[in-house]
Amino acid sequence: AVVSTQSTGRWSGIKPKHLTSATPMVEARKLILRHLKGKYLVGHDLQNDFQALNFKPHPALVKDTSKCIALRHLAGLDVKRKPSLRLLTRLIRGKDIQSASHCSIEDARAAMALFKAAEDNWEDQTNPFLDDSYWAHLT
Repeated sequence: AVVSTQSTGRWSGIKPKHLTSATPMVEARKLILRHLKGKYLVGHDLQNDFQALNFKPHPALVKDTSKCIALRHLAGLDVKRKPSLRLLTRLIRGKDIQSASHCSIEDARAAMALFKAAEDNWEDQTNPFLDDSYWAHLT
């Protein structure tokens, strides 16, 4: 287990019993960064995770489902609003997640499934400024 700066709560899924034998954050951070270096990172709304780790990956290696316009189109959502992982998963995959407690494994699997659903259009669809509907209000 890893000691988080936000160690308990609704979003972390970490309970006090998980912290009794947790790896200290400084040590855990070193291990995590070693594993992440040079890897593609798929997830949802990753900036908070990166901030907690004081980590700035190369943008080309980050596949953040919260920023993918193609997923918003697939879900039939407004392209200007950032949808939750829960909503995207329900609308695109027809599955409910995060119904009981938060599970980071469930979130990771959901984000990867969403990435795969939009993978063919990913590079063209992650920048909202490239989408014509972003600028529709100006015409």
